[in-house]
Amino acid sequence: MEIGTLNQRIAFLEHSTKIDGIGNHKARWEEVFSCWAAVSVKTSTETTDAGVTKEVVSLEFTVRQTPDTKKINTTTHKLRFRGLVYDIGGVLPNYKSLDYMKITAGTRKAGEQDDFD
Repeated sequence: MEIGTLNQRIAFLEHSTKIDGIGNHKARWEEVFSCWAAVSVKTSTETTDAGVTKEVVSLEFTVRQTPDTKKINTTTHKLRFRGLVYDIGGVLPNYKSLDYMKITAGTRKAGEQDDFD
C-alpha cells in the first residue's frame, strides 16, 4: 500500500475512570492519539423499527502498525472519524509484512447507553 492512500485522520479514544472533587467515579473516553488511515465502507444497512429508520455503517480502517496502534483492543478503545464515534469490532494485524493493520468499526446502534461527556 502506498502511504498516500492514508488520507483520512482518525483518533483513538481510551476508556478511563476519573474521580471528581467529591470522590465520585466517572467513566470517560479520552483521546489518546490520532493517525492517518485509509477508510472504506465494509457494510451499510438501513432498518426500520417502530417507525424509526436507522442506518448502521461498518467501516474498515487501514493504519500503519506502530507501538500505539498495536495496543488497540476492542474493549478499551473506540475510534472517532469525521466527528462520529465508532465501536471497534476487530483489530487485524498483518503478521506477514508488519507494516499495516486493519481495524473494523461500526456506528453505535440507536438506544444504546453512552458514557460520553
